[in-house]
Amino acid sequence: MLRIHIGSITEQGLNLDERTNADTLPLLSAIAGDGTVSFPRPIHVRIRGVFAGETILIDGTAASTARIQCGRCLEPFEKIIEADFSFMAVPKLPLRIKPDTDDDIEILAADIDVVEYSGDSIELNHEVAQQIIMALPFKPLCRKGCKGLCVRCGVDLNHYACQCHPQDETSPFTVLGTHTFPKRRA
Repeated sequence: MLRIHIGSITEQGLNLDERTNADTLPLLSAIAGDGTVSFPRPIHVRIRGVFAGETILIDGTAASTARIQCGRCLEPFEKIIEADFSFMAVPKLPLRIKPDTDDDIEILAADIDVVEYSGDSIELNHEVAQQIIMALPFKPLCRKGCKGLCVRCGVDLNHYACQCHPQDETSPFTVLGTHTFPKRRA
């Protein structure tokens, strides 16, 4: 469990160097549950926390290896995932801003994208897992030149030559290749 104990933060700050398995982070366990992503190695997390009044400034890096499925050929492959993060942790109290009117406006810490803490520690599992998820590639490719699968027979074109014959497909855009357009007048 990734946690900063507030009492251990000195004037020089606090440095943590932790390793944790993905199954201890509920968000990562949830995305690993469908089988498209897994984390075969522990997640290495480095965190630095320093006080700024009651606010705690937290910077860090999370790194691991993700086993993901290629978006073209569907083969699993491993990719190193690294995510730098920085956020503030504030005591769990609503912030109140007094505008010109007599009504108070209440702004919660969740509304301004900070982590709230109560008690003597700050739980970081959720934030670290979010950073790892955001570092995953949107369209994962096993390699830059992945040829993918044949759209007709499904053979992996990276390993086998396809035996399909090109078919004369009529496309609605075929006419654009044969049509001549009038020239514009200047």
